[in-house]
Amino acid sequence: MHNRPTRSELAHLINQARLDRHLSIRSAARIAGVPAATVQGWLAGRHFPTPALRPKFLVLVEALELSELLHPALWLDDVPHPKNSE
Repeated sequence: MHNRPTRSELAHLINQARLDRHLSIRSAARIAGVPAATVQGWLAGRHFPTPALRPKFLVLVEALELSELLHPALWLDDVPHPKNSE
């Protein structure tokens, strides 16, 4: 079975792909359509895209040809956890 990257590993892989393509943070931000500070946070692994920004994040991931690294478990933290009812 193939190991899926964690959010932190994915951030590192995306940043490395950006560097390999000689793209600045600003260029990556233009591709994604978000502020440079947002992309910088994603690539540093400081935060992960909110559900509202996920489509823009996916545009960047696709532009960097890394879509195959994405997996549904990356978004699991977004699922509300059921509360224990008494």
